[in-house]
Amino acid sequence: MLRSYQARAELAEALIASAPVAAGFIDTDFRLLRVNDTLATLNGISVEHDLGRTVEEVLPELWPVFEPRYRAVLECGELVTAVETVNGSTWFAKYFPVHVKGEFAGIGIIGIDITKTKDAERLRSVVLDTMAEGVFALDRHGQIVLANRSAGLLLGWPAEELQGRPAHETLHYLHADGTSFDVTECPLVRVQADGRTLRITDDAFVRRDGTLLPVAYSASPLRDDRGQVDGVVVAFRDAADDNERRQAAQRELDALHWLGRLRDALDEDRLELYSQPIVPLRGGDPSEELLLRLITPRGDVVAPGVFLPVAERYGLIADVDRWAVRRAIEVAAHGRRVEVNVSAWTIANVDLLPVIEDALRVNGTSPSSVVFEITETALMQDLEAGKAFAKGVTDLGCGLALDDFGTGFASFTYLKSLPFTHLKIDIDFVRDLPNNPANRHVVDAIVSLAKGFGQVTVAEGVEDQATLGILKDCGVDYAQGYHLGRPAPRL
Repeated sequence: MLRSYQARAELAEALIASAPVAAGFIDTDFRLLRVNDTLATLNGISVEHDLGRTVEEVLPELWPVFEPRYRAVLECGELVTAVETVNGSTWFAKYFPVHVKGEFAGIGIIGIDITKTKDAERLRSVVLDTMAEGVFALDRHGQIVLANRSAGLLLGWPAEELQGRPAHETLHYLHADGTSFDVTECPLVRVQADGRTLRITDDAFVRRDGTLLPVAYSASPLRDDRGQVDGVVVAFRDAADDNERRQAAQRELDALHWLGRLRDALDEDRLELYSQPIVPLRGGDPSEELLLRLITPRGDVVAPGVFLPVAERYGLIADVDRWAVRRAIEVAAHGRRVEVNVSAWTIANVDLLPVIEDALRVNGTSPSSVVFEITETALMQDLEAGKAFAKGVTDLGCGLALDDFGTGFASFTYLKSLPFTHLKIDIDFVRDLPNNPANRHVVDAIVSLAKGFGQVTVAEGVEDQATLGILKDCGVDYAQGYHLGRPAPRL
């Protein structure tokens, strides 16, 4: 009985190894555990050296094509079909889940060579129209002679209406960035001319409505009985998710890059406070807002919008805020009136009051010469922490400004419950003030409201003399903006 079982196993093994069907098995880590001779020959796999290695290691140039299919099987447990073009041959492939004793063991692969298939209608009904990927074929003149259902859905065309149309002029005349290119530069034409398979992971086809579809595709020459190139077959898929993953990965790398640069800047004292003047319009002492900048080792100046989101994301913003608060209080000790921003994250997560109190004492700074700016976002993130911070700084004798006033629904509510001394009118209400009567009404209302609460008003974003004149007429107390002075290194 044992010999019979062994004989059957050996026979099955021999059949699989020599079958004209490509067959293989990979585990859940995408390692090659079994390939037959056909699959090994097709992909140039060495059974002796490559088994046990990942597909990405063995076939790096094909990995971008295979990976989405493997993951679809692994994550969804579904059968995936595709038309592959490998080394000049066209294969119909199936990727399917393999279970052993009820547990997911890996992914099975079966491929059938359909290069010489002539029955296009049968191919369409049996294979192509069941595929999630788009497939179309071109004749030697670059006209579409076959398109499956998925190609039509992805491109916004009924598949039958694509037939007879020139491929380049219909769906491939724009680069992924939207710029046009000539048919002589078209990769599909190169496949026809060079007679070699081409794989593209980042390109675009044009939908019927003129929008761009991000695609990854393979294009292989179709050959006649004499071996001459007689057309091209293209298998493609929507690459929007791939692009998003690549962009997300790049954003993550960029963030980590800036995190390291910010740490170095803190360690090497390469942060700097730029000063933008705040000009009195109705008497009073001039002031200035201190704005953070990062100085690179080469002396380049980096705006906070580049690195502060990274600092907030990775919890480094508290160190940045402590540095900025201490430096601002040092500046104010020299008889200057300053305003400095404090982030929402720090207010919600860090007790900054001891730092402020200590810096005031060490530098001998008058608390009334320092105003701390917070936004409605900071208050909404943790209202109790915001109230504690507001009460703490005003109890010390410092000023407290509500920045970007008027842009949030809760701004007016906070005026009743928090001890603000300054309201900074958001730039959206100051911009285009000479030509926008609605903005004038909003500014008038804010000034009237601030007077009722005994608060000082500051208009941000003043770009011209006409705007400045209207702000004076409205009774705004202070103004700042490029018309009055750009941020510059403090003296």
